Amino acid sequence: MNIISSSQNDKIKYLNKLYRSRNRRKEGVFILEGKRLIEAALAGGADFKKVFLTPAFFKSAENDNLLADLKLKAEFIYLEESLLKETASTVNPQGILAVVEESVFKGDYFYQKADKILLLDRIQDPGNMGTMIRTAVAAGFDGIIALKGSVDIYNQKVIRATMGGIFSIAIRQKLSQEEFLTEIGKEAADYELLAADIEAEEYHFEHNYSNQLILMIGNEANGLDSKLMDAATSKIKIPLAGEIESLNAAVAASVIAFEILSQQLKL
Repeated sequence: MNIISSSQNDKIKYLNKLYRSRNRRKEGVFILEGKRLIEAALAGGADFKKVFLTPAFFKSAENDNLLADLKLKAEFIYLEESLLKETASTVNPQGILAVVEESVFKGDYFYQKADKILLLDRIQDPGNMGTMIRTAVAAGFDGIIALKGSVDIYNQKVIRATMGGIFSIAIRQKLSQEEFLTEIGKEAADYELLAADIEAEEYHFEHNYSNQLILMIGNEANGLDSKLMDAATSKIKIPLAGEIESLNAAVAASVIAFEILSQQLKL
């Protein structure tokens, strides 16, 4: 077993480069830290490229099944515990990191796979983004579209906030608003286009949701872009009883998503 101890090793330099979003996007990969996320990625059928692990993790009997599955998919690179901790973004990476290939879904294939889609317009906060992906999975949504101007879905904070949900749903990101508006006139023409709008006349629980829908949630500070609002086939709002102007974007997405699920379970 060849164990890397220097940060000047070419393989460690490569790993460090991938923590910069520009390099990561160029390579079309992202990094997973810790056993739990890696197990979720395996269960979701992710394409592993490289696995960085410590000798202690490799030798632990409780990791045998995981490592047997990973060995079939990726190159193993061993490094000292101190070097792995120095490289990772989390305080406790649990002795293992992995480089995984991004999933790429084209428009026509994406819409064939997804009947309920959550569209996110310029969502900036990683915690919000991760929570909304996790919520979408829990509420039975099939797809996520994150328009340009949104935080990178493969940001480490976003990945952790999804709690593994990122591997259970089809994802498209960096799609321009113009590209999406073109798609809803073609591949997505049969979808109900729902806008969350605090000025809407209809409450979210009053609306009868279609089987194919796209729920649009806007930027935390400014809401949905006006062009997306104009394209909406329906607008809905959440009632607010207290002295507050609006809900957090992730909370609003959760309330509406689970109302949709509730209605569909009653059918």
